[in-house]
Amino acid sequence: MSDHISSTIDLLSSLSLPDRYERLENALGSQVANLVVPPSEEEKESLDYIAQEIYTRDEGILVPLYGTSGAGKTTLASNVNLWEPDHFTETLTYEGPIESNELEKATNNFASDLPADEDRIIPINIEHRESNPPNDIEMSSIKRFLRTKPANLTTLILWPETSIDVAEEISEKYTDVAGPTSIDVPLHIKGPDRIMWPGIAEETLRLVNNIDSLSDLGVNPRDYDIREYESIGMYMREISSDFNRRLQNLKRSIQKPIRLAIVFVSKSPDPGVLSQVTNSTHYGLLDAQSLVAATPQSKIGEWWQERRSLLTRAVVQLSAHAFALPPSTTISAIRNFGPIDNKVLEGQGITRYGPAHGARDFGRSDLGKFLIGETMEGSEARGKPATEAAQAYDALSESGFTHGKDKQLNKYLANAGSRLLDRRDVEVEEVKAEEKLQFCDLVPDNSFYFESNVTCVEYTWREGEFMVRGKKSKVAQYILEKLKGYVIILGWTS
Repeated sequence: MSDHISSTIDLLSSLSLPDRYERLENALGSQVANLVVPPSEEEKESLDYIAQEIYTRDEGILVPLYGTSGAGKTTLASNVNLWEPDHFTETLTYEGPIESNELEKATNNFASDLPADEDRIIPINIEHRESNPPNDIEMSSIKRFLRTKPANLTTLILWPETSIDVAEEISEKYTDVAGPTSIDVPLHIKGPDRIMWPGIAEETLRLVNNIDSLSDLGVNPRDYDIREYESIGMYMREISSDFNRRLQNLKRSIQKPIRLAIVFVSKSPDPGVLSQVTNSTHYGLLDAQSLVAATPQSKIGEWWQERRSLLTRAVVQLSAHAFALPPSTTISAIRNFGPIDNKVLEGQGITRYGPAHGARDFGRSDLGKFLIGETMEGSEARGKPATEAAQAYDALSESGFTHGKDKQLNKYLANAGSRLLDRRDVEVEEVKAEEKLQFCDLVPDNSFYFESNVTCVEYTWREGEFMVRGKKSKVAQYILEKLKGYVIILGWTS
């Protein structure tokens, strides 16, 4: 199986809840600013005093930051400029030896990316030195560096510590060699108010995974007693551990992971209304909240309204997507993988070019990209010209899609998918149409057995243009009914 397929198969494997600032920053990049909570007024006032102290002395200073594990020391040190942008640049994170020339070299490199007229203070966060205070030689180097003004800019060294004794020791050593400061050091970091912790955890889940309502998977940040934790980091750590444990249990709950694609086949040339019930970031991925909101008064809507957690689980665990198959793809697949003497399509002037042509057209559809694991950012489907394909689809629809006629069409699409996978060198063990899965009682329209999962495709054939605004409730109801059938057969309902 291709690496690209493997990396996109299991949505569960990509979910995470970072419990430390460093991992959160790696996951979100610049978006991490959306989760950074403003420091207390006392802490912001201290930052202002620190800036004034540096301006007055015309040299940098060292400020140890004390706080329990997870209190937010690294968060504050990494985002000083968010709260005092007039005084501080972005933070330089430093992990090298505590030597004057090395600190100066790193600062000069950092300053080279700053504007030529920059005159603010550069904060430097000393990484990975907690419980390992600077010795006398290192402290002398710090003093020398802070007085050098590399790149003609003053600096602020922030030294996070979880031990108050160590933080006070560092403060004493520094004032002994550099003289007293006008602010009290170490600076005590307490982190955001406890009442804000659940909201921060929920927003972290949402931003990191780009999926709403992940708390419905069975780990809800508001179920934890915030009074039991010393810091927000410890609170997040326990939630993260429970979240990861829950994900592992979900992955082990079925014999082979199932990936689901619900496909609307109609005259509509694009997904249309599907955009209102799918995720705005993960193209095609169903959105549990939007689905229920689209049909709240229907029986199926009410059924799922009482099982919101199960719906989120179904979407996530099945990596459930919904796509539209336009006439350009559908007609090409039927003509090139169906019977040679297709009188209806021959009458519409649709030429049979052969399976290679049909596989090429199928690969340009959202469903085709989903099967081969291509990144999708928007709908694109090419094949027969839209008008010609739409007219041919109308002609095909006249005989209807009921009484088993759709089953034969589903087989043509399975053949198109199989040929596409072969064409793209994607390894697949078997491709089935209208057959029960090997390990449970599900009977999908198409099933593609990959090494890591089985991808099930469920088609619904519709006359005319179906992906239009007026069909939103019907589209949502069909998807919800299909998901209900899956969770019942898989035994996920009580």
